[in-house]
Amino acid sequence: MAYDNSDGRLRGRKLQAARLRIWSADPHCARCGKLVAYPHGFELDHITALHKEGSTNDDDNMQVLCPPCHVKKSAVDMGYKERAKFDAAGRVVW
Repeated sequence: MAYDNSDGRLRGRKLQAARLRIWSADPHCARCGKLVAYPHGFELDHITALHKEGSTNDDDNMQVLCPPCHVKKSAVDMGYKERAKFDAAGRVVW
């Protein structure tokens, strides 16, 4: 089975190897610090989005994010503004 890789994203075994490698280096969400489980408790995220010029699939451009943080970061990467939320003490909550 062939996969279209015209968007530059990792697929198949290369993706799974990268997920394990990046998660093994630090199994915490890079944004909120939550400990995430392998293999289904996290998203492998490009720090600089692939659609931006100069972005790569190199390990130093990838990070572990929990699903809620990945949704928020992806929305910001696509141009949506993130709404800040605050706790009872007035601190920003991500």
